[in-house]
Amino acid sequence: MKIELVEKKRETQSVTSFIFKSPTPVKWVAGQFLFYTFPHNNPDQRGVTRYFTVSSAPFEEHIMLTTKLADKHPSSFKQKLFSSPIGMELEVTDTDGDFTVDLPRSKAGDPGKKLIFIAGGIGITPYRSILLDLDHKNLPINVTLLYANHDNNFVFKEELETLAVTHPTFKIKYFVSPKHIEKEDIQEAIDEITNESMVYVSGPEVMTEAFEKTLKEMGLPEDRIKLDFFPGYDSIK
Repeated sequence: MKIELVEKKRETQSVTSFIFKSPTPVKWVAGQFLFYTFPHNNPDQRGVTRYFTVSSAPFEEHIMLTTKLADKHPSSFKQKLFSSPIGMELEVTDTDGDFTVDLPRSKAGDPGKKLIFIAGGIGITPYRSILLDLDHKNLPINVTLLYANHDNNFVFKEELETLAVTHPTFKIKYFVSPKHIEKEDIQEAIDEITNESMVYVSGPEVMTEAFEKTLKEMGLPEDRIKLDFFPGYDSIK
């Protein structure tokens, strides 16, 4: 399926959201990703196909890809993407991925499932989709977000803080390098919410692997941990 670039939105100095429209409706569950194929001259070893989380929520009715252009050695795919004009087209597959929130019994006014979201840098993208989707459905957002970044330029910060105002049970804790999310921060979040909470981790591959190990050392069973890693990024722990 071909999709057309209709808008570019600068989120921070290095992060941009690319908004696409499709001639036919694209269905996805908040937190899932798409494979994008973008033929270009002299592709590097990563090729012409990449996968990216859909950072828009389903009700927004457009596909938003939010990504960072690395300061050093950006991939040929991203160089082509960032330099492309409005109106360019690329191919996408059907959505995939299980980094989603299953709240089958939740209704407006119910306490809902309690969640901890750990985000490293651009790993915030699936959480934007999930959180806006919950808000749109008038479902509770019982979430503690632990959000780490190299600097104070947190992607989607304004949107996240707007949600926190309207949902008192949504709490955000920021960590700016060299400060990192430590085991104690996770334990505090678990204690504040419930010892039955689900923990989600999204960010660079090395970071997600490290947190998976930490969470298991803390005694969390595998069925209470969900991981979503982003290849090609430096670790933020």
